[in-house]
Amino acid sequence: MKLFIYSSIFCLTVLASCEMEERGQYPIDNHPPGQVSDVQVENLPGGAIIQYSIPEDEDLLYVKAVYDRKDGEIVEQKASAYANSLKIEGVGKSREIEVQLISGDRSQNESEPVKVIAKPTDAPIFNILDSIQITSDFGGIRLSWKNDTEADIVITVSTIDELGEWADVESFYTKIKNGSGAVRGFESQERLFGITVRDRWGNVTDTLKNSYTPLYEERIDPEAGFRRWNPPGIDYSHYADAYSIEKLWDNNPSTFYLVRAPGIPYSLTFDMGQTVKFSRIKQYQRLHTPTYAYTGQNVESFELWGAESDQGLNEDLSSGWVKLGAFSIDKPSGLPLGELTDEDISVAQSGHDFNIDPDAPAVRYIRYVITKNWSSSNINSIAELQFWGSR
Repeated sequence: MKLFIYSSIFCLTVLASCEMEERGQYPIDNHPPGQVSDVQVENLPGGAIIQYSIPEDEDLLYVKAVYDRKDGEIVEQKASAYANSLKIEGVGKSREIEVQLISGDRSQNESEPVKVIAKPTDAPIFNILDSIQITSDFGGIRLSWKNDTEADIVITVSTIDELGEWADVESFYTKIKNGSGAVRGFESQERLFGITVRDRWGNVTDTLKNSYTPLYEERIDPEAGFRRWNPPGIDYSHYADAYSIEKLWDNNPSTFYLVRAPGIPYSLTFDMGQTVKFSRIKQYQRLHTPTYAYTGQNVESFELWGAESDQGLNEDLSSGWVKLGAFSIDKPSGLPLGELTDEDISVAQSGHDFNIDPDAPAVRYIRYVITKNWSSSNINSIAELQFWGSR
């Protein structure tokens, strides 16, 4: 019996040794691998795709491209032995670049380089800068831009500060194809603004400069008279006392109004205690965690109605209500429900601005109509409503 056991152990040991030898690392040598061949270059904005045929070395580990990205910054881009192409990127203005393609094996040997010339077109930031449209807006300026390649960029807005120096006032981190943003907080006086676009490799455009006069507006102070108010036919409701309608104007986006609506659309109303001609409103989502943005009970779309007098007002929209606008909260990335980018979260944390038609009348009584939330449930939440305009 012992002989049988010893024999079995011996056989298993031999088999294991054979298997380890077969599956182990390639033998170490000092023979460099062959070079890539059949190289083709496809130039792109800010980079290039380089295709090639790999050498037939069994221990080939990678192919790398070595090139001068900008101003003597030598960088490498690697591709595995199973790929037949790699991408160079991060180049600014269009220029010819010598790219060295080098094969490497598992023994850390490298081939002599194959040298090719790539000539990337201008990086996306330059076309993005050219696409930027700027208009005067309430309290500042509004920008819109096109980013056809969906490149990761930063659009920085600067202006002259009280010391006469250029100072950054806003940065938009974005990769969406069609973007927009507003810079606010300025008096209605002509002001010089500068715009630059930067990518993640540090390439930056020249500064686009122009003067604009922000449109006049002031923040409407809720403490000047905002109060709960309901006309006939529109009953007041909230989910619990901790989530009352007063949370909409308590200047604290971390608290919220919560209501179980009997149906959608659902109207909530209040009195501002003053007559206001609106320029814009800002709405904050409920964000007890950042990942709650654009989901759950948060309102996705709504209508805003108003009236200067409460005489004759009731649930019927034709009883004196004037429509101020229909709005929706759009996720910048456009990703499916539950999927978020950093940009999505940043926009939600900053609040969502909606401009009011300049021809809309001044109003005192507000009717906010929920038309949809992100979960299609009957429970709805709004963290904060802020109003700007003139009294």
